[in-house]
Amino acid sequence: MNDKPKGSSKGAPPGQTARAGNLVRVDVAHLQMGMYIVELDRPWLETPFLMQGFELRNKSQLRTLEKHCQHVFIRSQSIAVKNKGQPAVRVPAPKLMDKAEKGTMLKHAGRVNKPQKRRIVRSRPAYEVTSTVREEHLVAEKAYRKGKMDIKKILHSAQFGQMLNTEVAEEVVSNCVSSMLRNPDAMIWMSRIKHESEYTAEHCLNVCILAIAFGRHLHFDEAELQMLGLCGLLHDVGKMRTPKVILNKRGALTEEEFLVMKQHTIDGHKLLKAEGGASALPIDVVLNHHERPDGKGYPRGLKEGEISEYARIIAIVDAYDAITSDRCYSRAVSPVDAQKEIYQNRGKQFDEEYALAFMQAIGPYPPGTIVELRNGMVGIVLAGQRKFRHLPTIVILRNEEKQVIDEKTADLYLTDSGQLDKGYLIRRSLQDGSFDIKLEDIKVRLDAA
Repeated sequence: MNDKPKGSSKGAPPGQTARAGNLVRVDVAHLQMGMYIVELDRPWLETPFLMQGFELRNKSQLRTLEKHCQHVFIRSQSIAVKNKGQPAVRVPAPKLMDKAEKGTMLKHAGRVNKPQKRRIVRSRPAYEVTSTVREEHLVAEKAYRKGKMDIKKILHSAQFGQMLNTEVAEEVVSNCVSSMLRNPDAMIWMSRIKHESEYTAEHCLNVCILAIAFGRHLHFDEAELQMLGLCGLLHDVGKMRTPKVILNKRGALTEEEFLVMKQHTIDGHKLLKAEGGASALPIDVVLNHHERPDGKGYPRGLKEGEISEYARIIAIVDAYDAITSDRCYSRAVSPVDAQKEIYQNRGKQFDEEYALAFMQAIGPYPPGTIVELRNGMVGIVLAGQRKFRHLPTIVILRNEEKQVIDEKTADLYLTDSGQLDKGYLIRRSLQDGSFDIKLEDIKVRLDAA
């Protein structure tokens, strides 16, 4: 996105430069409402914009662009740049059509009307944070440790054909929900502590946690959060019937092995059905969390309208936690890269609207992410910011020379107002263990400044 604009600017109005691909570079000072922003002069994830491409509709968007960018790239059809001292220079753009005209146009073009966007956020108030992240860490750590022990017992029962104790599973979820209703950041931090040797158990618990965080963002009520968390906790229970030689294989699976691996959705469905006490939603999710909107999923090749809401949500969360974890056949990628992968596969592998909403819910640097700043300091993300997802609160543990220092806290959103130097902006996220910082060894102090 930082590429030099291609094409000639000869004859272009002030503030504009033509570019190949039907894009035009426009200085931010020359932007007008209604223009469609396609690219920025910097990576999207270095700005508050998590929607990569949008129509300029209000002054708040414009002010944000002015803070972060000098120029942007827009669709040439949307140009209406007002030059200083000159009348507006307008490139022909499609006129606004009424519904009848639009229907006629689409019919002749051999296309169908695109359905209206669904409302995926519940019509109820957003949750308020009722405890500090430092206070909640003490509770979340205990709940996570107990939850991991309990899910291991549940998976062990599944492996040996015993009845699943769904009451224990519900208690695990209830403890997670209670903590995350007070403050979600502490439990999200716990979900970043990972061990390859305990991948399946941790993955089930992490998907539970991230699903609850996502549901909280979507204003799900407490009962819905409980059910969504249970779906996440049990979604991979069928893998306990998958042969270990396939489950733990280092390297790509053969076609025959992949067919066996895909059987885990059906095995999980059978396990929950046989248990008798499981609710309909977890039974649905365990079967359908690998279905895709484009119809290329498994086990049944369902299409977008045939996949339940909870299965669509767990599909995204499942993939996100998997690709941010070390697995026997693949190394972990950063949260930023995981979000890019989800974004690139929206509408194909993942439901588009839920994929975009998940990116907003979790952000590019979730709590527990080790980061290096532009000034060379290194720290761990302690808490996210609802307004500035890319500017979280961090605990700094290493100075510019990567030397150990006394813990100090920095609110990176203060860089937006100039109260904090721009050197405190995040340069990159790091792997757990970088510069001898091991996430599970860090104890969050209540008395830290």
